[in-house]
Amino acid sequence: MQAILENLKSLGWRRLSVLGGTGFALVLAVFFGLSVITTPDYISLYRDLNPADAARIVDSLEAAGIRSRTDTAGTAVSVPAEDMARARMELASLGLPSEGTPGWELFDEQSGLGMNSFMQRVNRMRAMEGELARSIQTIDGVEAARVHLVLPEREPFSRERPKPSASVIVRGSRQIGMKQAHAIRSLVASAVPDLAPAQVTVLSASGETILADDGEAGSEASLQSARAQIEDRLSQRITQILSARVGAGNARVTVSVDLSSERQVVREQSYDPDQRVVRSTETREETTQDQRAASGEVGVADDVPAALADAVPGSNTNSSNTSNEIVNYEIGGKQVETVREPGDVQRMSVAVLINGIYNVQPDGSVQYEERSAEEIERLQALVQSAMGFDENRGDTVEVVSLRFMDYSMDVGEPVARSFAQIITDNLGTILRGLFALGLVAAVLAFGVRPALLRLMEANRPAAGEGPGGLPAPDTAALPGAKTPPGLPGQSNVTPIQALRDEQVHSGTVLDPLPEGSAEMVSFASVQGGVQRGWINTVGQLIEDEPEDAIKVLKGWLAEGTAT
Repeated sequence: MQAILENLKSLGWRRLSVLGGTGFALVLAVFFGLSVITTPDYISLYRDLNPADAARIVDSLEAAGIRSRTDTAGTAVSVPAEDMARARMELASLGLPSEGTPGWELFDEQSGLGMNSFMQRVNRMRAMEGELARSIQTIDGVEAARVHLVLPEREPFSRERPKPSASVIVRGSRQIGMKQAHAIRSLVASAVPDLAPAQVTVLSASGETILADDGEAGSEASLQSARAQIEDRLSQRITQILSARVGAGNARVTVSVDLSSERQVVREQSYDPDQRVVRSTETREETTQDQRAASGEVGVADDVPAALADAVPGSNTNSSNTSNEIVNYEIGGKQVETVREPGDVQRMSVAVLINGIYNVQPDGSVQYEERSAEEIERLQALVQSAMGFDENRGDTVEVVSLRFMDYSMDVGEPVARSFAQIITDNLGTILRGLFALGLVAAVLAFGVRPALLRLMEANRPAAGEGPGGLPAPDTAALPGAKTPPGLPGQSNVTPIQALRDEQVHSGTVLDPLPEGSAEMVSFASVQGGVQRGWINTVGQLIEDEPEDAIKVLKGWLAEGTAT
């Protein structure tokens, strides 16, 4: 230990600091690499969940020993990729996630013991609402739905039974039309006993009344329902007739309808003096006669009746006739009484946006062209005919041709994930792959490579030995012989030296090795092979000096036996 401390002190503070920083960095790198490698790849198990359902799913997975995590909104649950199948099976056995509002499964978790009639009625209503909500969500375009049922009970000693009613709130991926609303109304009315379709109100998630009870004239719900029906019908009618000309998807139609909300009674009375008719005629005639005394005379002549006036002398007689005619005429007239109920159309406004024309050029490019003013006028006339345009009512129609926004314009092509985003999303997988490659490289460099080098050193012939452990001949020492290529520095071999001595003694000289003598010949008993030139040389020696060759072979055998 003291020696280690002395060695560390001898390094100096600078070298110790560098050594400590390097070690700390290595520890952090190893820790980070191990954490990344051991972290599994999480994939989404369920999305668009209610926070309550997500909490139940997480609790169930933790109880089953499956790791999980949720997003910041609490609406998505993710699990490791290797646990996906097991997690789905575990949740399916527990009935999770629940399909919206619980239905008839409410009665599966409860027994009849301790259940009173009130709780049974409440659970029955909840089950019916849940089942209806699930059925409504299967309709195309409906994402979520809630159903509220009102099932009143008949009061004691009452002869009439209250009518049930229902209200449905729907939320869809697009605007809920009248077709879906009528389907929802029919579904709910058919599923609830004694429920009339008119008693079902359908509303959108934005607070718009799509369908309502039309029994109460002038109510806000009925007006909204009538307005929605008129606008939807006109929009479909105008879009259909425009699509035949501009093509499907190239027209956007918006209709706004103003309805009256007050009941009006208008009475009108008019007279026509030209239409005169005699109604009645009355004629009167009057005749009067009297007698008066002469002027200055006083007597009883004034008191004498007219019939006896002639008998009175000196009197004046007067008579008069009066005729009177009265004609009554009847003048022709007209009296009109108009009753306007709430819901009458007061004014309509239609806005139409039409896409332009895309012409393909000879070079293959596409050029945009606005529609002509003449075509816009003709399309506007079609819209007016389709909607029932009334100028006196104040209706307005606006048709405009503009280019629709698409990805080919200035907004550019759809944004794709960049290379950095791809690297970030797959960082864990990339690091695990790099770590695995580094581990394999380390094993090869520090384990396999030294073992191969040692094996090669063990199989390499020693100095002065030929292939297979035989003594290497020193052909350079022979008169007229050359060292075969590929075997430099191999000399002082005893058997070949003996052959050389015998050849020198007998006066025999070997010829030089021909070209191509470096070709290797493989033998099962010799590792690495033997050059063909050596085989030819030994064969020539055996043919020329068989006795000397036998002596050399005997010497080799003796050395092998001794070894």
